[in-house]
Amino acid sequence: MWIMPDYFLSFVPGDSFLHKLDPRTKLIATMLTSILIFRLHLTGLVLLFAFFIVLYDLSSVRIALLRNLRPIAPFLILIFIFQLFLIPGNIFIDLYGFSATTEGLFEGLRIVGRFILLIQFASLLTATTSPAHMTAGIERLLRPLSGKVLGVTSFEIATMMSLSIHLVPVLNRFLKEVYQAQLCRGLGRQKRISGLVSLAIPLLRGAFRMMDDISMGMESRCYQGNYRTSLFELKMKKNDWIALMLVFVLLLGFWNLNITLFPSYQI
Repeated sequence: MWIMPDYFLSFVPGDSFLHKLDPRTKLIATMLTSILIFRLHLTGLVLLFAFFIVLYDLSSVRIALLRNLRPIAPFLILIFIFQLFLIPGNIFIDLYGFSATTEGLFEGLRIVGRFILLIQFASLLTATTSPAHMTAGIERLLRPLSGKVLGVTSFEIATMMSLSIHLVPVLNRFLKEVYQAQLCRGLGRQKRISGLVSLAIPLLRGAFRMMDDISMGMESRCYQGNYRTSLFELKMKKNDWIALMLVFVLLLGFWNLNITLFPSYQI
């Protein structure tokens, strides 16, 4: 059963350098990195992964990185196989009429590498940013666009995004509890399809009940989505500006290296 690890997209309390950064700094850096990931080629992705390892070490978050990829491993393998055999080019393996090409190999590695980096950077962001700080950071970033531009307030957008992100690990833990309860009742390890069907109904029922509890809690506290004060007053400090400058310089360096190594892809 492909169940995500408990810490997937979960906040891990800590006192590291990344934990102390302003959430807006981490959000901006993650957005810039995500944009760059879709423009880098294989060599740039490898260097960017090395940069991620450095950030991971600074975060002091000790989680198994590869376990984050387990739920989507079949999807990544399928993408790689399609790219390997369907992209025309120089053939290096011919199996029963299916030809694997060098171009398909590198394209498959590039696409899979992009997905892996996106997931790892998103996991690092949520692991070092609490839900309250995440909501406050999103709200501050979107405040200039709220109202007439978006039609809704930045508080409503921040609340929706924060709930969406942090409900993922909650639902995953609930799914794991249902699965273990079924094993305790002697259902056994069923086949993948039948096992998913047996889990779908209790998972949906639990998800709707959880959503109803959250909405009732927000209504009982008279939440209106309007401007309100925050328990966490955000203020950009010296370390935040230094971190943003370093990230910008590093990402610009990756971009220039990407253009130098692959001039034919230059925009």
